[in-house]
Amino acid sequence: MAPKAGSFLRRRPRRALPLTVVVLLGALLLVGWHWGKLGWGDMHYNYPATPYGYSQIVNRFGQPCNSNASAIWMTWVASDNGYSYTFRFHKKLGGYPTRMVSNKGGTSTNLDNDVHGHIQNYHLSGYTKSGIWGYLCRYIAGTTKWSTHAWGIAVDISSRYEPMGRCYSTTNKYFAYVFKNHGWRWGLDFCDPMHFQYAFGY
Repeated sequence: MAPKAGSFLRRRPRRALPLTVVVLLGALLLVGWHWGKLGWGDMHYNYPATPYGYSQIVNRFGQPCNSNASAIWMTWVASDNGYSYTFRFHKKLGGYPTRMVSNKGGTSTNLDNDVHGHIQNYHLSGYTKSGIWGYLCRYIAGTTKWSTHAWGIAVDISSRYEPMGRCYSTTNKYFAYVFKNHGWRWGLDFCDPMHFQYAFGY
């Protein structure tokens, strides 16, 4: 029996979807492979002890909004729109020279080499989406209590997808363990899944 008119055209989109997935996965694997090929490694160099509470934050990182809080910068590409977000953070959390990071005057390899490198090398960058922010001299919304962003020890990732007040995660859950393994607390603990901070008890 002859096929119905148009049946071939209806089947083509169903075959195209797996090809798209294969191409996307191949691109992510290639990015990760390049990080390893270029000599990336988890240095774990000179991390400050993760502070607990306000006093330890100040003792370790200084007063809010001090010059060290915004001394280091890095660029992170959002997977959903391809936009390169450049943000700043504390000099004790990165900026130390490695094979993948230039010398920016920082004192450790934590955020820009180790955390970011793990996410790249483990092919998790597809989950880091738009709305990526770091240092900002401000209070916690609706309070007069300093935000950890004011010390440059907090990063928001995928903020368009992981709004404050939501007590579950749709995308950051896939790489949150990388931050946790490097001394960071995930804001999902207090219903802020976009937020990662290098501090506890605050």
